[in-house]
Amino acid sequence: MVVKSSARAIPLDILRVFAALWVLVHHWISRDGLARNLQQPYDVSWVPGWIVAAAAPGFLGVDLFFILSGIVISRSAIGRSWSEFAVARFCRLYPAYAVAIALAILFAPITLINYPPLSQSILGITGLQWFVGAPTIVGPAWTLFLEVQFYLLITILLLVFGKLTSQQLRNAAKVWCLVLLLAPSLQLPWLNFLAISEFGPYFALGMLLGLCNSKEELRSDLPAILVLLALSCVRIVARLSEASSVPQHELFAIFMLLGVLYIVYLCAKADFFGRFRNIVNPSALMSYPIYLLHEPLGMPAIGALVAYGFSPKTSFLIAGGVLFFVCWLCVKYYEPMARRLLSEKLFKKSETGQLN
Repeated sequence: MVVKSSARAIPLDILRVFAALWVLVHHWISRDGLARNLQQPYDVSWVPGWIVAAAAPGFLGVDLFFILSGIVISRSAIGRSWSEFAVARFCRLYPAYAVAIALAILFAPITLINYPPLSQSILGITGLQWFVGAPTIVGPAWTLFLEVQFYLLITILLLVFGKLTSQQLRNAAKVWCLVLLLAPSLQLPWLNFLAISEFGPYFALGMLLGLCNSKEELRSDLPAILVLLALSCVRIVARLSEASSVPQHELFAIFMLLGVLYIVYLCAKADFFGRFRNIVNPSALMSYPIYLLHEPLGMPAIGALVAYGFSPKTSFLIAGGVLFFVCWLCVKYYEPMARRLLSEKLFKKSETGQLN
């Protein structure tokens, strides 16, 4: 059974929330990344072993985000001009990103051992640091560069071919599948760009899954879907191998992802989430600022609370509450206002009602 787009919104939102929280827990209890750069480190030995095991492959929440992005963005591109699409994507990404950069710049001197020079940090507000090789002060924001590449590919399609139908976007995804198969062997710069740093299969897979709205379309796209699924699994295994030498984590992560996807599918089929729409939708909107802010805001807050005498467990709870409250304020008040101003003042056209 292929679930129609209207019925898929809540399951996709559930997956967004799961991915954001999986990344958050992974970073908050890991010894890598920002944890090694905190002036006030905190103890995580109290965390139960099963949570540590579940969180170890939590960086794969990013991979899940890329697939979800392929689903959502391809559907949002249907029937839009290239300018409408580009404006909507910019207004969706930039406001929360700007807040994350500003908070990171503000707190870095008092929370981090090493941090980029102020000039490079300010450059991060523009996003140009990715193009000149400068560091990004908000660690999780590295994924936005890949997201922007995907948006750029869709924008180029719309610019060249005009407003596209679902069928045309599915055909483009199939061509992209072929390019992704050829890119590793041909080693051509433009093909490497289309591969999006080896994360391209996730976006292309999401495109085909998001645009299949009938059994007939699914059967037609199944060969390409299987190829992209295989390429995605190869990428997942490679990332797990790079991050950990414990084989159990690889199996655990793959079965966990499959289990979550299957549970969400069953719940969607039974329309289980319909009664929770008023809770799920706002939580899904918060998943993006949670993803960006959980490192520059959440982790230093935990360290500071521990330094002031709070227990690690209490510090986690307080920092989590503060993070979620800030993200709620961001989604409730700041982001709608920022998007309206951006679309009306900078682009002279309001797209706030169509942002996804």
